[in-house]
Amino acid sequence: MNNRELVEQVLKMAGFDSPVEKEAGGIAYHKDRWGYVRGGQGELYTEQLAKKWVSMKRSGKTAAYFLTSAKKWYTPPRRIVDCSGLIVQAFRAKDPGYADRTANGFKSQFEKRGYISDIPETAGLAVWKSGHIGIYLGNGKVCESRGVAYGVVISDISTQKWTYFGKLRCIAYDDSFVVFKKENKPVTYHVYTVKKGDSLWAIARKYKTTISALAKLNELKRPSLIFAGQKIRIREETSK
Repeated sequence: MNNRELVEQVLKMAGFDSPVEKEAGGIAYHKDRWGYVRGGQGELYTEQLAKKWVSMKRSGKTAAYFLTSAKKWYTPPRRIVDCSGLIVQAFRAKDPGYADRTANGFKSQFEKRGYISDIPETAGLAVWKSGHIGIYLGNGKVCESRGVAYGVVISDISTQKWTYFGKLRCIAYDDSFVVFKKENKPVTYHVYTVKKGDSLWAIARKYKTTISALAKLNELKRPSLIFAGQKIRIREETSK
């Protein structure tokens, strides 16, 4: 399986091709998304199944959880996955015998990992925090089975305290593949004409920047030596 196929499967579970039902707090809820129930692995969640899981004490949960908190997912019935079940189910689209594992179990098998602040723009990377896992889509977006109140959603990466990213074992990665692409905004500049008596320190203070930033931008080898009539470039966002 490659990362494109992995992402295709998790996006199906997010109902990505259906309209956005609601968007709030950095989370997009698509109309046809799958639901979340702890221990779910693609089952169609019905009241009968919920009662069966109550009798089994599945995942250590009670009747209040399966029949009240998770009731929304069987009225009407939807397919369900928990956070690790989202990834397990994606693998099972190719390999029906793929073994179950937890979020922390997936993390222990990362073939490459790093801090979340250093995550590359590659869709299909796993994002992890203790007890929870999701799939990165690019441009700060994550597909995750977030919780019983949410289901499978597309969320901003900043809405969870993710710790690490990692490459999943048995996935062939195309590192250039993304779903959401970053928009590269052109850098614009304000040009300031130096007046008699000006100093780079005073110009930096006026435009809320630093001497070192101005010196680097303008390739000034001796920042203390500027002269009247000289043109100084200032990044547009600092000149407003």
